[in-house]
Amino acid sequence: MVKKMMAVTGITLALMMVFWGIFISSEKRIFYILGIVSLTVCYQFCARLVIGGLIDYNMKNPIDHNKKWFSEKGFEKNFYKKLRIKKWKDNFPTADEELFSLKYHTAEEIITAGCQSEMVHWLCAAAGFLALFLIIPFGEWYIFLIISVFAAFYDMAFVITHRYNRPRLLKTLKRLNEKEK
Repeated sequence: MVKKMMAVTGITLALMMVFWGIFISSEKRIFYILGIVSLTVCYQFCARLVIGGLIDYNMKNPIDHNKKWFSEKGFEKNFYKKLRIKKWKDNFPTADEELFSLKYHTAEEIITAGCQSEMVHWLCAAAGFLALFLIIPFGEWYIFLIISVFAAFYDMAFVITHRYNRPRLLKTLKRLNEKEK
């Protein structure tokens, strides 16, 4: 998944240059707007790669999943039922499939990786709105806003998936620990 994200970042960067090059020579506004869309998409993917890479490099999953932040809140069960998360949660990609596989990791390792991933997606959702500062030099506020909101919703779907899965993994971990005793 990371390679695909890097490819999208590179492609959108190249498209931005091509569109703005055409805009400069033709002065057709559509190419300016397509350049801004490419810039914003490039920023969104680049921000996610940088944040994910920095968190992974610096933390290497030493998160305590027992912290209050990661505990299930009272409203979440009903919220997840309304979202019908069971139907769509398995359709989301992960940066590293092996990181969330019981074939390669213990339940506890998967839980802490999920906590770290949740934190990455919270930060990405917030950082996505930094693109709104690009309104100052480029204008076209609606493009930056629409793409930033869409990107934040996409990140929140990952947060929701991790928060939904965590209590189930904790139950699995508890059962495994009880079998060992």
